[in-house]
Amino acid sequence: MGEDAFIWRRRVGFGDCDPARIAYTGKIPDFALEAIDAFWEDLLDGTNWFRMNVDLGIGCPFVHMEMDFKAPITPRAPLFCHVEPARLGTTSITFRVTGVQEERTCFVAGFVAVFVREGELQKIPVPEHIRAALRGRFAHLRET
Repeated sequence: MGEDAFIWRRRVGFGDCDPARIAYTGKIPDFALEAIDAFWEDLLDGTNWFRMNVDLGIGCPFVHMEMDFKAPITPRAPLFCHVEPARLGTTSITFRVTGVQEERTCFVAGFVAVFVREGELQKIPVPEHIRAALRGRFAHLRET
């Protein structure tokens, strides 16, 4: 994890868990997606996914997801999701999300999203204001 990663804190609740008393597997990608949504809101001064879609007409659907589970997640401690943009393409962005609980890595995930014109699902270049915000905060961001 890079030192400039965005860190989002989530309380893991009883309802997030399965009978084994750990976070239900299906909830874990949702935790990561909530963290990415919070990342956008922080990076873009309050513009989250909803506002990107509804107000700006920019969709950002995922075309690839992968996740490795390292340790169980429980309601005993907060989950910290470290979100980093790993690569910025012409029309896409790749995120790395690392979930940490009690200083133990619980999952590492990769997500690739493509920018589209909302309603048409036609790829568009990464909007310049988003590219500028990413470059401003993540100087090391690999662009392809």
